[in-house]
Amino acid sequence: MTSQNRKLIQLLKHRLAEKAPLIQVVLGPRQVGKTTALLGALQRKAELQNADYPTPLPSSVIEEWWHKALASPAKILAIDEVQKILGWTEVLKKLWDGSADSRPLKVIVTGSSALLVEKGLKETLAGRYELIRAEHWNYQEAKDVFKLSLRTFIEFGCYPGSIPLLRQDIARWGQYFRDSIVDPALGRDLLQLHPVEHPALLRQLFGISVSLPAQVVSLQKLQGQLQGKGTLPTLQHYLKLLGDAFLISGIDKYSPSGLRAKKSSPKLIVHDNALLRAFTRPIGEKISSEMQGRYFENCIGARFIEAGWDTYYWKDRDLEVDFVVIGPQNEKWAVEVKSAPASETELRGLKKFISLFPEFKPFLISLTGQKFPGVENLSAETVLSLSRNC
Repeated sequence: MTSQNRKLIQLLKHRLAEKAPLIQVVLGPRQVGKTTALLGALQRKAELQNADYPTPLPSSVIEEWWHKALASPAKILAIDEVQKILGWTEVLKKLWDGSADSRPLKVIVTGSSALLVEKGLKETLAGRYELIRAEHWNYQEAKDVFKLSLRTFIEFGCYPGSIPLLRQDIARWGQYFRDSIVDPALGRDLLQLHPVEHPALLRQLFGISVSLPAQVVSLQKLQGQLQGKGTLPTLQHYLKLLGDAFLISGIDKYSPSGLRAKKSSPKLIVHDNALLRAFTRPIGEKISSEMQGRYFENCIGARFIEAGWDTYYWKDRDLEVDFVVIGPQNEKWAVEVKSAPASETELRGLKKFISLFPEFKPFLISLTGQKFPGVENLSAETVLSLSRNC
């Protein structure tokens, strides 16, 4: 597997080439190529230290690695999965501030837990770092590097290390994905590092959520499907943790004020469709046309989230809009997603929404190339290739 064409590598190279950069923090899911990109950017000029051990490491290892990097020609300290080191932000702050005048080292770290990493950054390392978000692979990258078709990308996502197995044996791919990607993300990045009172409940919530892609789910109904039913605040907290681990996010209903949105039932979006397909039973069975539609809608929503767009849905009685999104340049789109031919009556929700919020531009993303008057078409390839790092 190679990801040398990823824009992430070029960005890291550029930052490391600067004379005195701030601490560079690469944050993103497991197994999307953070380590590979970092190794590609370092080009063997520095040694990459790995903190991803079954149990957290003491903060003293950072001081040890700091002094080792000081003695090296590259003068670069690179640490992988830094969130596994206890008190990492405090010791790094002490070392960084102690050398503020000379900046003897360039420092770059990676992490897979948004909650743990960002909390430490904001509370301890404020003003000392730059955050680089490593996303799940977008369609353009999957197409360029692995020659994946659009249909394959929609159905199976793209975790780069799993692609060779996907092409050989889908059952083996699914087992690898569950054992080597999902279990570490849940076990090491969530259960080991966060206070989770009911670990079994968190796993159940994950299992149910991956079976409900792109669906608006009442937390009360979700609560009824779980054994050892947790309270609603507990479920909300666990859903937030799953989002911080880049697994599943619950997006809110759009409201201009933002007040009612937080009280709405969440729409579940799984961050990469491999997470859906690997938990399909039996895994070799072809997915239904209805589920293909869910996969497509989920894939679109996940890409908006990963690309950093503020992402919502909208619903008023029987009228719905799949996604209401606000982009980094204040783009305002109302988006309907269709994998199969649709009638114009199915766009009633979109037209109603635009009448209420005319500042939003209506779009249809269709796999069948349908066109409707008053609604602009947007290609799936364009949206699925959105990236924070472009």
